Amino acid sequence: MIIWIDFINTPQVSFWIPFIRKFKENGDEILLTCRDSGNTIELLKQNELNFHIIGKRVGKGWLQKILFFSMRLFQLFFFMMNKNVNRAVCQSSFYQPVIARVLKIPCLYTNDNEHAKGNFLGFLFAHQVLLPIALCKENFTKKWPLRTKLTYYPSVKEAIYLSQDSTLVELISKPKNTIYFRPEPWSAQYYKGPLNFFDETLIKLSEEYHIIILPRDKNQSEHYQQTQFKKLSVAGKPIPLKTIVADCKLFIGAGGSMTRELAVLNVPVISIYQSDLLCVDKYLLDKGCMKVNPELSYQDVTSELSSEIGKISDLAVLKEGIKSFELIYQKIITEYCK
Repeated sequence: MIIWIDFINTPQVSFWIPFIRKFKENGDEILLTCRDSGNTIELLKQNELNFHIIGKRVGKGWLQKILFFSMRLFQLFFFMMNKNVNRAVCQSSFYQPVIARVLKIPCLYTNDNEHAKGNFLGFLFAHQVLLPIALCKENFTKKWPLRTKLTYYPSVKEAIYLSQDSTLVELISKPKNTIYFRPEPWSAQYYKGPLNFFDETLIKLSEEYHIIILPRDKNQSEHYQQTQFKKLSVAGKPIPLKTIVADCKLFIGAGGSMTRELAVLNVPVISIYQSDLLCVDKYLLDKGCMKVNPELSYQDVTSELSSEIGKISDLAVLKEGIKSFELIYQKIITEYCK
């Protein structure tokens, strides 16, 4: 069987890596396409995967996004039309369900961001849709056509792929020295909050703590390499999650999958996301896996570092990810998308 996966953003690579490994063990052939965005290409290379780049980077402007979206649809169609694919699967690719429907390829679509405008296309054109249980009370899940093809998985998507690596848990109890910071998603369509709002606090913290910035793209990297941030370290390439877990005293994230990854693994996490929290973030907040403080100050950080913020829980959310992984895998392998 030939399985097609389309990547349009960085977190999707981590999500599909354990599935790709299992597909290959099962003897299936994998066809990977991607858009040049964030650290997507770097991560695919880091994992030694063969892939095809369809589409260049695009800015935040609506006109740019609309023109690029249409162009990539055509490019993807012509690239895929003779590939004889048996299954199409994606996590948040708004392009793949459309092309898969046109080419009559059974498509499974999953997403955990209820604010993503592209969900409309995924819900409409995909043959099956999987969403995290945290979204089960949202009104849009009751509407046609989504309700006719929807299945929920337990936990959050980050727990799905992290649950497949038992060595991560062993790193949690090691001594920590570093504060990691992941900036806000500057170019994301769904993000409506301010930019660079935490810079002054970072500069003050760098006087006392070792801080590593994990930029989302080249623009953020260049921003934090300016003179005023000289005491901060900026990651030049994606840092493996295991390295972060082994050395992370505190993770401060302005939203995104990396914030949830560290929260699922019970690394001390504070989210400073400035827009409305996603349902999956509220889910982790309710589970006690992370804290949320959009107004986080220098004093707040020092207080948290001196508290018992690093106390390890029972990893229940991570364990639920094992069930979710098997659910998704079986749907892809054994169920024909009607």
